[in-house]
Amino acid sequence: MRIALPFLVASSLLALGACRSTGGTSPLLTVTPVENVDMHERNVMLAERAAQASDAQLVFFGDSITQGWESEPALWSAEFERYRPLNLGVSGDRTEHVLWRLATGAYDHLRPKLIVIMIGTNNTGHRMDQPADIAAGMDAILSQLRARFPQAKLALLAIFPRGETLADPMRANNAAVNARLPAIAAAHGAEWLDLASAFTDDQGVLPTSVMPDLLHLSPDGYARWATGLREPLARWMR
Repeated sequence: MRIALPFLVASSLLALGACRSTGGTSPLLTVTPVENVDMHERNVMLAERAAQASDAQLVFFGDSITQGWESEPALWSAEFERYRPLNLGVSGDRTEHVLWRLATGAYDHLRPKLIVIMIGTNNTGHRMDQPADIAAGMDAILSQLRARFPQAKLALLAIFPRGETLADPMRANNAAVNARLPAIAAAHGAEWLDLASAFTDDQGVLPTSVMPDLLHLSPDGYARWATGLREPLARWMR
């Protein structure tokens, strides 16, 4: 038997209806809230984690790349502990899964100073969603974050590079999404940060020393992410 999430079902249904495509009869998958059922137990655990972290000031939303900070506890603590951080990354999450998690209301009690969001690479990797559709999902996420956490600063990160070279189809799809995101961030009053150059060489090649499977970060990759965030975080958390 699945563990029941202790949230109001009505809020999820309202959000689902609000996020349906207005351009036709079929919903746009990237903006239609749905649970990442493969990670149900983690979703329950994160709701419990958030309930015990009402003083969190720095919140990270994302997929496995964000969840992966849990494999680097010393670096996480050294870089972020001063900000009272909360990791809400879920492996395999796509934009629609983040929208579902927000719609449950599990995090509504939080009052963070800053929310950092990076999502979308699984929309590419699982379905090769169109860049406009993925961007629409990220736009919907920012809209939900702004409505639910009006006091918080928002920081939207570009989707990290994936695939060895610029010619990789998934890399190209993510790059096309990223090209749309600065305007979306600006429309929601969010900060925008593209850290791609921290992971690739001058030719855009992604080394396996940084991402062993050309998607997920190695310890060196997380160190590079931390370095890239250090100065912006210091500014945003003032």
